[in-house]
Amino acid sequence: MNRRDFIQRTFLFTGLAAVIPAIALAERRRGGAAPAAATAGLALISPSDPMAKALNYVEKHSDIKDKNLKTEKNGIKFENQKCDGCAFYTKAKEATVSGKKAAPCQLLQNKGVVASGWCSSWAKMP
Repeated sequence: MNRRDFIQRTFLFTGLAAVIPAIALAERRRGGAAPAAATAGLALISPSDPMAKALNYVEKHSDIKDKNLKTEKNGIKFENQKCDGCAFYTKAKEATVSGKKAAPCQLLQNKGVVASGWCSSWAKMP
């Protein structure tokens, strides 16, 4: 091995040694590295939370009493509109929390919502 090959290999391995941990750290911060670990700390949002109240969020679909909210959206009847069928429900991070199937909701700052829940911003999953 000549000096040029030695220097090139040294820079390559040193660079990889610095870049790989940086990528791993960025993935952990982004939340993409370990979905199981990310859902382990999932906490359900309370329907009394101000953000949840603003969206009329309820944990049980049947708790909606206001008839004006019980409307068809995107061709989906109200009875079939639940969080687990919403575009904002992060199904990939679904977990069981307090005996209920739940996942983070993008509209509620990724706080956990119950799969059988509903809010006024429900949107059909593409």
